[in-house]
Amino acid sequence: MSERLDKYFFGYLDEYIFLELMPEYVKREHLDFMRNVPMPVKKEQVETLVEDKGIDFKHFTLGMINIIGINPSFQFAPQYINFLNYVNKDIVNAIVLVGIEQAKNGELERACISLRAALEIAPEDQDALFNYMLVCRNIYDDSDDVDRIKDFKEEVFEVLLKLEVLAPHIDMVNYYLGFAYLNAGKYMEANKQWECFMEISKLENERKEIADRLEELKEPMLIEQGYTEIVNGNYQAGLAILENYKDTEHMNWWPLPYYLGMAYNRTERFEDALGVLKKAFHGNPSSGEILAELVMANQALGDEVNTEKYRKKLDIIRESAK
Repeated sequence: MSERLDKYFFGYLDEYIFLELMPEYVKREHLDFMRNVPMPVKKEQVETLVEDKGIDFKHFTLGMINIIGINPSFQFAPQYINFLNYVNKDIVNAIVLVGIEQAKNGELERACISLRAALEIAPEDQDALFNYMLVCRNIYDDSDDVDRIKDFKEEVFEVLLKLEVLAPHIDMVNYYLGFAYLNAGKYMEANKQWECFMEISKLENERKEIADRLEELKEPMLIEQGYTEIVNGNYQAGLAILENYKDTEHMNWWPLPYYLGMAYNRTERFEDALGVLKKAFHGNPSSGEILAELVMANQALGDEVNTEKYRKKLDIIRESAK
């Protein structure tokens, strides 16, 4: 589990205060590993902690679970994990069930926190991983924030790759991995995942959906083959494939005109390069790679004004990336 999501949950720490177990209790319950370890509890629950029969430990237990999920690097997280395993040998399953219930109730961030805690205790638990992936997926689906979407998508992809190794029998791992590769423009990988899904799945509705998707991938896979040839330096072979799509809707996807422009530049067809690279630039104006190709094409054509214009834009992007 990556640290990229930590920043989205730190605000939940404000809900907690920390208390210390009484030394007598630590001794009586043989909890030496919890000596001098602060115990988290929600602020509004402090007044309810002391009951006729003593301290209700469920508040501490829930607090430890949430602190681990909010900040896995918390100083006392290892002791909390030891304590949770001590009080419940099936703690991971219990936490996963809580996370699932929270997700059903629309509490996606709290569900994510719970499932993160489960994965800190058992990093390879398949139920925790799969449900964590689904929750992260729902979070980015519900978001309009570009950075948030990017972070949660990356988290989903990493978890799916882990599940692919740990649980190759779970058909929905292949299903979701196919979409992850599709969104990344890796059509051959998407095709591979969906073919695996079709081999092992008996889910009728999903099979029909993926059968249609596989049919739709045929042209994008050819395009991917074409730009792979170009990346590998086989410019004429790549152009032989990609030029077939110059007058199609695929040109609205900026990588296609970019790779065409790259191949035209390398084969000294600079006028052709300029035409498609402008289209690529319109689709992705912050791409340093596209700007570098525009500089090359304009310089080769002797257009000093546009060469300098695109070079300045490229310098700004490179400087901001440092």
